[in-house]
Amino acid sequence: MTATQADPVAQIASRRRGAVLEDAILEAAYAELTEVGYTAFTVEGVSARARTGKASIYRRWPTKQELVMDALEVGLPTPEQCGFAPSYDDSTTTQDALYAVARKIAAVVTSPAGDAMRAIKCEAMGDPKLAKLIDDRFQAPRRAAMLGLLKRGVARGEVRPGAATPLVADVLPAVLTHRVILQREPVSERDIRAIMEQVFIPLIEVR
Repeated sequence: MTATQADPVAQIASRRRGAVLEDAILEAAYAELTEVGYTAFTVEGVSARARTGKASIYRRWPTKQELVMDALEVGLPTPEQCGFAPSYDDSTTTQDALYAVARKIAAVVTSPAGDAMRAIKCEAMGDPKLAKLIDDRFQAPRRAAMLGLLKRGVARGEVRPGAATPLVADVLPAVLTHRVILQREPVSERDIRAIMEQVFIPLIEVR
């Protein structure tokens, strides 16, 4: 009997190749991150979940950080899934679009994706390189989508020109993320309306 025949895990791994195996590893890495956090995240844990050898993982992702970043990219919602549309119907006001975005963000940060982001953001507080990597790969695309929505609002006369900036674009996601991920508070429809009416709309409205 060969080593492969004696080892069921090795048999499974031997049948998976290329994208199929990579998808299984990334899915396992995302699950590991959401359950144990970044600090306790290990390649050994991912290997057990994916039922493959550590060598198969290290060949593709030489470092833990690279594996975590790719797993997050697969697991986290796209800007479109966060409520940002590639284009909007003319009947959709900026305020309507922003309310839809706020609801989507609230849903995302209270999901397993929110657990994953909490795990990685807490670690990033003490790791500037990791923080920059997170911003470049995950926050920047969503910031750009929000900025595009604000610029559309400026063109429609619904947003003051000075509000279409990257800094302002970060405010709504930051408030929602802070409340759910850091304060561990739920976000109801009433909370969303309060955040919009007391914080974000006064920040961007035409004066």
